[in-house]
Amino acid sequence: MIQRIQSVLLLLATISLVVAMFMPVAVVTTNEVQYIFTPWTLQENIPGGDIVYTTYYIGILQVITALMSFIAIFLYKKRPLQSKLCVATVVVNFVLLLLMLYVYPDRLLGKDNETVFSLWTLASILPLALIYTANKFILKDEKKVREADRLR
Repeated sequence: MIQRIQSVLLLLATISLVVAMFMPVAVVTTNEVQYIFTPWTLQENIPGGDIVYTTYYIGILQVITALMSFIAIFLYKKRPLQSKLCVATVVVNFVLLLLMLYVYPDRLLGKDNETVFSLWTLASILPLALIYTANKFILKDEKKVREADRLR
């Protein structure tokens, strides 16, 4: 059934990832200038500021993670496959967070900067917990089905 709790959790994770695609991740301040770090670009924090780097790998990973969690919603009849897709989504989301929070801010501008992450960064961290919890419910349902089949 599509109205299970894990479907709701996966839908919330998808919505959160889609929102995070369009919100700034952090504000990076160096000695000379301040930058806005989004999933797609790193640009100067002035109106019409120059794009310093394109960080589209983060945006692409967010799109992939959102699609994977959205597809997992409709695999409710194939719980083992749905569970495997959730685990793969958690791994991709973990790689996304690793790139977004640790690799890109240090690699792009060096270690001599001050990075202040925005509240919207939580919109990228929240899906990790939601998908993990959805996977727990999927495994719980699969266990119930196997026990019911065993009783017959």
